[in-house]
Amino acid sequence: MTQRSCRPGLAALSLAVLLLTGLAGCGEKPAACVPEPVPRTDVVYLIEHGWHTDIAIPSGELRGRMTVFQRIFPDLQVLVVGFGKRTFMMAPVTTSGDLLIGPFPGDGTILAVGLKGSPAVAYDQGIEATITLPTGGAERLSDFVWNTLKVKDGMPEKLADGFFPGSIFYATQTGYAGTYTCNTWTADALHAAGLPIDTDGVVFAGQAMSRAAPLSGGLCAIKDTP
Repeated sequence: MTQRSCRPGLAALSLAVLLLTGLAGCGEKPAACVPEPVPRTDVVYLIEHGWHTDIAIPSGELRGRMTVFQRIFPDLQVLVVGFGKRTFMMAPVTTSGDLLIGPFPGDGTILAVGLKGSPAVAYDQGIEATITLPTGGAERLSDFVWNTLKVKDGMPEKLADGFFPGSIFYATQTGYAGTYTCNTWTADALHAAGLPIDTDGVVFAGQAMSRAAPLSGGLCAIKDTP
């Protein structure tokens, strides 16, 4: 399984250099992930796919209105949520012009993916961190994600099915900008959950992962599955 990047740093060569610097924040190549039984309580998984980061929440940790996703995705074990620019995430990138307009402000979207197993098994590449939430963190994280979404008649407003089975694009109240990317949203979500993560200036995936790494047992690489 693969996912689209929010690609915040491709508008100019100088920004691309910054992107590479940001990605380098993850340090040395991490060891391979060892899949853990799911659901687990009081943890979230942070996943990096190239330039993009997602948060993966075990089904049992969804609280309040976010439990609606347990009905949307039957047999849900882990809900993966990632924020990005709506037009960029939902449409194929076919020209260099598509890349150039990526960082400009626009409407946002959340791509929600319902997994029936561990992220380390479901994804064929990426970097993962497992982070223990503080007391009340699951409730606060659920509230943050729900408040990002546009809601109609008590349900998140669906835009379209995703590019693979078990994935759906939803409308958001939060807009995308070159200074508020998918990775900024990820850091804000962890901070809202009560975790001591510095969100100031987070734009790139490497920044989000490096700042989250001290909160976990370290980063691990999601290896290709047989």
